[in-house]
Amino acid sequence: MSSLADLIVATSSEAEAIVASEYPLGTFEGVNVDGLDPLQIAALHSTLGDKEFGDLLGGYQPVAEGSPSGPWLIRLPDELIAALANISPDNQASIAGNWATADQLQEAGWSAQDAEKFLARLVRLAQVASFEEKEVFLCVYD
Repeated sequence: MSSLADLIVATSSEAEAIVASEYPLGTFEGVNVDGLDPLQIAALHSTLGDKEFGDLLGGYQPVAEGSPSGPWLIRLPDELIAALANISPDNQASIAGNWATADQLQEAGWSAQDAEKFLARLVRLAQVASFEEKEVFLCVYD
């Protein structure tokens, strides 16, 4: 797990401020998710929505960038946030187990426990974003 990343709850109008900040988690609600990248989230989206991974990739392009070398901000699709917000604690382990079988997670050497740890963070922030009527962004630093 090598990418440096944060999940951030904010509005689309705050995208530029997020990538301009040296430490977005000091200003915006969120959590560190080093090791999580857009391809792995797209794999989760595919697992949850029974959609082809390749068909989802267009929704995981940066909406803002600090510079050509980063950071890059990816807005997670509304469909994914809605699905995540509705995952009950009882179902998280099963969903994480399914997600852990995706090629993108296998290539990164993830275990089902790794997937469950990240899924719990995603679910919590999706619930916050849904309640506050905001979006969830993945800010990737490298």
